[in-house]
Amino acid sequence: MRCKEALKRLSLFLDDVLDAETVSEVSGHLERCPGCRNEYDRLAKLQARLRALESVPPPAFFRDLVEIRLSNAAKQSWSAQLRSALEYRWSRVRTTEGLWFFARALGTTFSFMLFFLIYVALNQFYVDLSGRSPDRAGMSPAESYQVVVDVLKNLGMRPLDAQKKPIAATRPDINGLYLVDFGQAALRSAQDDSFSVVAKVDRTGTARIQNVIEYPVDRNLLAEFNQMITSARCRPARLNGRAVDSFLVLTFSRISVYD
Repeated sequence: MRCKEALKRLSLFLDDVLDAETVSEVSGHLERCPGCRNEYDRLAKLQARLRALESVPPPAFFRDLVEIRLSNAAKQSWSAQLRSALEYRWSRVRTTEGLWFFARALGTTFSFMLFFLIYVALNQFYVDLSGRSPDRAGMSPAESYQVVVDVLKNLGMRPLDAQKKPIAATRPDINGLYLVDFGQAALRSAQDDSFSVVAKVDRTGTARIQNVIEYPVDRNLLAEFNQMITSARCRPARLNGRAVDSFLVLTFSRISVYD
């Protein structure tokens, strides 16, 4: 086993979740490689210090947020859960600008091809090799409209009556990569700190801090968080199929661990 493969499995090795064969390979590599052994010792000390830390009590409103989330999840059907998962994955794809524009161009191309094929299927072309005019006339507008309706039903699209029914509201969501990057950047200082804010996500997905529930000791930390949240990509909440303004309660805690 190489160092690159061993380093990827050190955390899993410490948590004792690897299979017996992989455990044997990692153990043998640690005995032969001093560099990987030092990294293993560092992670073991960090894990021991984290386990020795006292638990931090959650804020008073955290229980209410969890109960609301659980109640909404229980009411969602499997189709709504699948749609929410797909929207979350799609929001992660949108963070890469090049891939986002490529996907939009590809979707536009396939949409054009789909409507072109439907048009060709509804308007067949006949070539009369004998030079005589065709015997049959084309379809009437009413018949063409009925054919379009039948095609849409065969494609699985919902009828107009079903589209008017209320759709379950979805909650706003922010891409977790922005929070991870902010958390890594906030580790520059060794001072423990925490804050809580209420952010508004408008219908375009733009987020802004509306209120500060708990101020941090380091005000620069709050300024950096405000800059991050205003530049992040958010998925707005939806009600009856339309994007609406919504709010997020975000809590950040910084805990320093020393070797």
